[in-house]
Amino acid sequence: MFKSKGNRRYGLFKGRLRNRVGVLAAAGLLASAPLTAAHADEISAPSVPTEQGIVGGGGVGCATDESAPDTVGSPRPQLTARVHDEADVSPSPDLRADFTVDSRNPDGSWTPVADSLVPSTGFVSDDMLVTTVLSTTLAPGTVYRMSAATWAYATDQTQYTASAATAFCYFTVDPTAPLAPKISYGGPYSECTANSCVAAGGAGIPGTFTFTPADGDSPVVGYRFRFRTDSAWTHVTGSSVTITFAPPYRTFEDLQVAARDTLGRYGPNTITSFMVA
Repeated sequence: MFKSKGNRRYGLFKGRLRNRVGVLAAAGLLASAPLTAAHADEISAPSVPTEQGIVGGGGVGCATDESAPDTVGSPRPQLTARVHDEADVSPSPDLRADFTVDSRNPDGSWTPVADSLVPSTGFVSDDMLVTTVLSTTLAPGTVYRMSAATWAYATDQTQYTASAATAFCYFTVDPTAPLAPKISYGGPYSECTANSCVAAGGAGIPGTFTFTPADGDSPVVGYRFRFRTDSAWTHVTGSSVTITFAPPYRTFEDLQVAARDTLGRYGPNTITSFMVA
């Protein structure tokens, strides 16, 4: 029996396998043979997903530091990852993304609380972005972590193998925290959209960015922000704040900003991206 690579516990892997049998049977995907983990010589292990995280605030967030988790407003967050098969495999196998969520216990250990195989019916191909809304309702005041793995299926769809898991993304749920703030560009940089990403400025050329509360939000007294090239958060005070940033490199840069209320709570991040010429 094939064991998946990486940091997945094999007992949990087998437990997920049993849970998947009912899902695939309902979708009419099982033939006479039961769903089984593939032999190593029949299906090569796919590659680890990329771009994993939690969708919100105009982008995808993934806090990799357990001591500084992101905050999400919804108890059923939207998870995403891009799946990949093994490099240079032909034909490309059928793929799914397996999302897992664990909760942190008071003693620092972790307990699995949710597992979602996406899509639940049908498959996706190599390099596809997979997104799902978690069906399990998460509780406020708990630290969670999510990760994703790629599952690759044999031609008869009754056997599969799994990649190693991604790095963990840590988060908490607080529906009463501040809303994701607004970010305005003051030039020379401009926000990338789905259809356009114009390079401007350059390494060492400063640009300005203004943070303001979301419409209808409760009193906001400050923000924390971090650019892709930053190693830590920067904290600023004020309800409306303008900062200046000079990109150190010619690169695709992004900016994450969260608002802080009078209780010291930070809400979900707003994420924006721009191209440095």
